[in-house]
Amino acid sequence: MKTNIITLALATLVATGAMNAQENNQPAHKTTFAKDKASAHWFLEVGDAATISLAGTNRHAKFGDRISLVNPNLGIGRWISPAFGMRLQLQGGNIYDFPYSTRMIPSPSPAAPPTYVVEYPRNDVRYGWAHLDFLFDVTNYFMPYREDRVFHLIPFVGIGGAYVPNVKTPQGTVERKKFSPTVDGGLQLKFRLSRVIDFNVEGKMTAADLKLPATALPGDRTADFIGQVGASLTFHLGKKAFDPITPNDPALIASLNDELNRLRAENAELAKRPERCPDVVAPVAATPKVVGNVIYFRINSAVIDRNQVINVYNIAEYAKSNTETITLVGYADRQTGTPDYNMALSKRRAEAVADMLVNKYGISRDRLKLDWKGDTVQPYDENVWNRIVLMSAE
Repeated sequence: MKTNIITLALATLVATGAMNAQENNQPAHKTTFAKDKASAHWFLEVGDAATISLAGTNRHAKFGDRISLVNPNLGIGRWISPAFGMRLQLQGGNIYDFPYSTRMIPSPSPAAPPTYVVEYPRNDVRYGWAHLDFLFDVTNYFMPYREDRVFHLIPFVGIGGAYVPNVKTPQGTVERKKFSPTVDGGLQLKFRLSRVIDFNVEGKMTAADLKLPATALPGDRTADFIGQVGASLTFHLGKKAFDPITPNDPALIASLNDELNRLRAENAELAKRPERCPDVVAPVAATPKVVGNVIYFRINSAVIDRNQVINVYNIAEYAKSNTETITLVGYADRQTGTPDYNMALSKRRAEAVADMLVNKYGISRDRLKLDWKGDTVQPYDENVWNRIVLMSAE
């Protein structure tokens, strides 16, 4: 009886450290995530953008003439959480600037005054800038977190600095050597190509005070506004996914407490009986099979939680020092799902444990025997205890 109570006490400790049995359907901003190492969730972006100068007299030039197509950029950043991240982006290239200018056309008649024609010649402004952007993943914030989601909507704002070394005019190259602080804001549309690569389409607006010729209007002074649209690839470095942590399962804790109380009462009743019992000849027990460990799963899940990995490790260590076949039997609780669904779920649970033994601990798949019972067999009376894989060695 004391053994039963100790066993249930250990089960209670396991349950209080386990994740919630319910599937996480809350928005990410209402979900708690495990803290990862500083090396996790980094990414690298490589792309190009088309720029256009919008301020001052640039509006007088043809729209197509104002677009500069080659402006490569490189960014490195990290997601602090599924919804919030930071990115340092470097970019350089040319901005086409069209300042106000007049050209005199001499009159054919000496008595007539010359004619002045207004022109907007193109100036090629070489530039480089660096921005620190603050990213907000709207999709991850308002929807349940999924690492394999295909589309993300990410607005951002940032601050930085821009430098213009020179300007190429129709008359020649003019040194500029002008630095200006900048602010920017934009929107990124992110499409998942694989676990480690995303394709991005991004548009943004940057404001600066580089005093470009096109913004130096007579009697006026405006800031420089540069718009851009570009595409890039994101390469995720190291661990990408976040691990959600949800509260404990109150139904499981309550059922364990009820069982503990029942066993305590039964133990108290047994304590009133005589301590000495008649001597009996103990039967010769058959050699039992070696019982391994139990892996508990959340409801509707075949993912092995972190606090259950130790049980897989223990059976792997046993397998390395013995030659028996390791049997893995998956189960599902009867009160959740249909029989067909639970049969498939119990199969996925057994396969998940087998994959960890093979891929993480190097156990040969030939040593493993897999079986699954769905909800046709319930090893435990408590319904919530049957979301398990039983491991044994024969």
